[in-house]
Amino acid sequence: MTTFYFLIIFLLFLIMFLITLILFIGYLLIFYEIKYKIPYVPSDKKLIKKLFRVYPFEKGKIFIDLGSGDGLVVFEAAKNGLIAYGYEINPVLYYFSLLKKKIFKIEKANFFRKDLKSVNLKDADYIYLYLLPKTLAEIENKIFSEGKKESKVICLDFRFPNKNFKEKILDRFYIYEI
Repeated sequence: MTTFYFLIIFLLFLIMFLITLILFIGYLLIFYEIKYKIPYVPSDKKLIKKLFRVYPFEKGKIFIDLGSGDGLVVFEAAKNGLIAYGYEINPVLYYFSLLKKKIFKIEKANFFRKDLKSVNLKDADYIYLYLLPKTLAEIENKIFSEGKKESKVICLDFRFPNKNFKEKILDRFYIYEI
């Protein structure tokens, strides 16, 4: 009978630990969303896969995702032969991306915990952004002044306020050229 009680107590502590962990992770997600005013909204996996089938990405080129979230776009870029880098300031999402990289063994996917406003863009051939219009407006000058000439900027759903896009793909991706 004591083994049964021990098991019950152990399960209760485990449940309490998991609830605490979930609350802490939730707190971190909300804290970073409020602090940086950039919410985490995951990209649609089917849509991203379709983008990589439709758009003529050149294998071996450098792909940067600013605000990479859970790493979905970076992983897809790496699977499609690009050298992919994801930059994410939120530690929960950053470590989650690293965990997924290790589990799925995608070596060409690279992640860095860094504010998107401080990323060096001079070597990027492709820059991917899924950011709200206010954030796009804040980083527009950085993207177009620091980005490599002729590199492509791909925005999902939202556009830069002062730039004209070159083409639109799948009715949701705006493609700019620097």
